[in-house]
Amino acid sequence: MNASQPVNKPPTIGLISNPHSRRNRSQLAAVEAIVANHPNIHHHITQSADEIPRVLHGFAQQGVDVLAVNGGDGTTAQVFSELLEQRPFARLPSVILLPGGTTNMNVGDVGLRGKLITAVRRMANWAEQGSDTVERLTRPILRTEGSVDGRIVCGMFFGTGTIIRGIEYYHHTVHSMGITDELGPGVVTLRTIWGIARKEPSYSDPTPIRIEFDSAADPQTRQVVLLLISSLERLFLGFRPYWGVENAPLHCTWVQRPTRKVFRAFHSVLRGRPNRHAGQENGYFSHNAREIRLWIDGAFAVDGEIYYASKEHGPVTVSNGGDIEFVRL
Repeated sequence: MNASQPVNKPPTIGLISNPHSRRNRSQLAAVEAIVANHPNIHHHITQSADEIPRVLHGFAQQGVDVLAVNGGDGTTAQVFSELLEQRPFARLPSVILLPGGTTNMNVGDVGLRGKLITAVRRMANWAEQGSDTVERLTRPILRTEGSVDGRIVCGMFFGTGTIIRGIEYYHHTVHSMGITDELGPGVVTLRTIWGIARKEPSYSDPTPIRIEFDSAADPQTRQVVLLLISSLERLFLGFRPYWGVENAPLHCTWVQRPTRKVFRAFHSVLRGRPNRHAGQENGYFSHNAREIRLWIDGAFAVDGEIYYASKEHGPVTVSNGGDIEFVRL
């Protein structure tokens, strides 16, 4: 849900910066200079995720009503998990996502796009004047539980199957080439499609997964090549690879064996407008749900961070952990 409205009262902003994220390694000093001594911006630089709970509790005590996150998708997932699971605020603050990370996929949908310093200046100007028209977008946040380590993780993108191999390819190859922002995941996507089409084992070998939606039981085990779940309406490069018709907040798309017509189907799959080659008979599926249960042995990722699951441990359950309002300036 999106809405634009004038806001006259200057907000009180709590800004969390991850100094280890890509852009902050070279631009954090400039960020600090912009927000230094700003009466309506409280800035904390967190050296590790362990500091986030204390910082959020402090922001709640200071009357923060807008929380800004300057880091990558992994940082935002850590903040979402604390906000929704521990509830340090009596009322959830609105959230500004700044492009401080490497890929910034969440930012591309609900955050401040473009250059980090330009985005921080826009935020500081709003905090000072409070008279700009802002865009407010509400998104559900995925709540994922069932990993073997018992952690509950909140984020905006869940992936498994060859998506895990794509993440590994990104870190081992693409990142070292200096390809960042949305172009990096785009290169990984092309490499993954090529690997599936050519039946390269590392990309096309399936993962046995049992998938259940909401209250419906489904005993069949599917041979899944890739599976994603997201609450984002836009992924990198404007991709929107879901076309489920169900009225539910979580988008789930998967590709399973036998996978046919890959080159002819995938361009339409990525746009969420499947052509005649991208039907279920060729292995392409999309479904919206409120809760998704996956019985899986192996790895899955939430906002780029990798976790592990075991069927003996029980299903991995992805549900709506709560809605967050995002502010875009």
